Amino acid sequence: MVPRQVSLATPPNVDLLRPFQLERSQLRGRFVRLGGTVDYVLKAHDYPPVVSDLLGQLLVLAGALAGGLKFAGRFSLQIRGDGPVRLLVADCTNDGEMRGYASFDAERIAAEPELRPMDLVGKGLLALTVDQRGDGGELQQGIVELGGDSLSDCMLNYFHRSEQVRTGIRVAVAQDPMSGRWHAGAIVMQALPVTDPRKLPDAEDDWRRAMLLLGTASDDELLDPNLRPDDLLFRLFHEDGVRVFTPLPLAPGCGCDEERVWNMLASFPLDDLESMRQEDGGITVTCQFCSRVYAFDRDRLSELLAPRRH
Repeated sequence: MVPRQVSLATPPNVDLLRPFQLERSQLRGRFVRLGGTVDYVLKAHDYPPVVSDLLGQLLVLAGALAGGLKFAGRFSLQIRGDGPVRLLVADCTNDGEMRGYASFDAERIAAEPELRPMDLVGKGLLALTVDQRGDGGELQQGIVELGGDSLSDCMLNYFHRSEQVRTGIRVAVAQDPMSGRWHAGAIVMQALPVTDPRKLPDAEDDWRRAMLLLGTASDDELLDPNLRPDDLLFRLFHEDGVRVFTPLPLAPGCGCDEERVWNMLASFPLDDLESMRQEDGGITVTCQFCSRVYAFDRDRLSELLAPRRH
């Protein structure tokens, strides 16, 4: 299945997360739009278009879901399956830095071009992880089996089974056929718990109305960099009174650097380091997220190897 393409103008800096709330119904939501961020992440690797489309969806979902949490660290979505796309990872820090990665079998994808998106992933698991260990916190994780016809369905399945939070999701990803730039957008809405039984009928009506309105948002509206998020939210939900909150700028940010790669190499056993050495005696490490290459020559590696040989 070939991802849909739309023609969009060269976007301004539109990468942001805009939290909002519907005053009448007390429903909360987040609107995420990605331009340069999703384009940078997807073009860091030579992904087939169908893989880029899936990873773009996961990336914008990670941003939208992270916006509903209070944490200091990194929120991550990870999908592991037995299909041609073996692994999808997308995460977002509390500061709005995003990254993503996909592992796939290119030959299987080329041989089966008509596979539907979730057939590319196959059977497997979806994991949501909040990692606050770098800030003195802990790692929290929720896991659920993949299910449904889209990544959005998988997320809805997770919230239904694990969190029991009523959730609505609308996602769009497309590549501009003229510029080749990728764009992504998503609105995620969730219902607050109703503690007064007398208000349950009204809450049910509010939820149904909000989901009907959310369903009217077109892909073009979600993606168009010239349509302000606040204008779209007002267009959709003005009868319910939309209150918007401070936006969070989003940007690509891998987090890798030479010191971290060096420390990683230092943790490897001597035999592993020796097996990694190239003909010139050096070791080259490529970051799986951003494709940045770190090269350590023979002389530098002697700091690691020489002491262990004695």
